[in-house]
Amino acid sequence: MRAQFEAHVLTLCFKYVHIGTAWLAADDYPAVLACADVGVCLHESTSQLDLPMKVVDLFGAGVPVCALEYGCISELVREGQTGELFSDAAGLALKLDLLLEGFPARSEQLDAMRTHVAEWRALGWEETWREVAAPVVLGRGHGQR
Repeated sequence: MRAQFEAHVLTLCFKYVHIGTAWLAADDYPAVLACADVGVCLHESTSQLDLPMKVVDLFGAGVPVCALEYGCISELVREGQTGELFSDAAGLALKLDLLLEGFPARSEQLDAMRTHVAEWRALGWEETWREVAAPVVLGRGHGQR
């Protein structure tokens, strides 16, 4: 898959873009993600029902996300809290411009999003199951065991 991607990149005629590829050890991946100030997710679901692991990875590293809007993505990316949603290139540019206004000296909105992502990270699997999935899967009242 990597070789196919790299071969395709070589056929592109970018003037101002350089694409480099690297393979990371599993332990290095979250550390590299944590270096980002904001992540961008271009995932679009054919079924409109699946959620991108890339967003979960970025949240796990403490990074807010700008994600392409589709179907159920708002269940994961809470607009204005853990990230922003966009529907086209102009929308992404606008969201990034607003998020990075005053960066790096001053970025209140981005800092607030980092706080919300940290709160999301603090929720454990069991609590998330109990609050979100169990009521749907088990047909019980919200938060009941």
